[in-house]
Amino acid sequence: MSVFEVNNINVFYGRTQRLFGVDLPPLQSGDVLGLLGANAAGKSTLMRTLAGQQDFRGGTIRFAGQELQRHRARHWLAGVGFMPQTPPQESALRPFELLWSAARALGVTLSDQALTQRIEALLARLGLAERAMAPLYSLSGGKRQLVGLALALIRDPQLMLLDEPTSALDLHWRMVVLDLVQERVQAQQGIAIAALHDLDLAARYCTQLVMLEQGRVVAAGPVAEVLNPANIARVFKVEAQVEIGPMGYPRVQVLNAIRHPG
Repeated sequence: MSVFEVNNINVFYGRTQRLFGVDLPPLQSGDVLGLLGANAAGKSTLMRTLAGQQDFRGGTIRFAGQELQRHRARHWLAGVGFMPQTPPQESALRPFELLWSAARALGVTLSDQALTQRIEALLARLGLAERAMAPLYSLSGGKRQLVGLALALIRDPQLMLLDEPTSALDLHWRMVVLDLVQERVQAQQGIAIAALHDLDLAARYCTQLVMLEQGRVVAAGPVAEVLNPANIARVFKVEAQVEIGPMGYPRVQVLNAIRHPG
């Protein structure tokens, strides 16, 4: 039986429809789903919807046997960690303080000592130990993005919803972040859904992929089935070759931009 199901989701902004009958592959414990698509494809809208922050019409979103309903979103989201696309704002708050207050607001019931240890371990893993007491306004955009990930993970969620968690990071920290997400999913038998732009990293870390175009799913399923030249050309408007690399997952070589995409 699947743990996470999304079927026939429609989203409107006023009278303008943004998502059209979106279905996701049924996800099991241990799955990492990558959402791929060009800018304005609907990835962030879908992520906000899954996080209970955006109304939807028709369809169902179900996690661990519970269905997301707008008036019960708080209860449903008790096991969910959401990282929005925008990192924590520049402010005088310090990462340690922000994580502490967020953990208590989210109902984390650890003792003060245990919570301190959790926060310190998380900050250390993300390379933030030396900046734990630095004001957020003094951190780079990439560092604040890492703080945003720590916020999403602070209560050890069973479902992680990560909207472009690596967009402001260099390659080293992209891999550190996705290594951590993969480890958390496997250790907790949880599920992660991440909107990503790097196709090679999506192929390396994800078990399932979904490609979105203008609010519609155009391809969904196992990585090797979705990540092919035809789908890449349709969604990203580039010509590409896809080969199986030495580590056993697909690697994408972009050849040319399609000059007059249809």
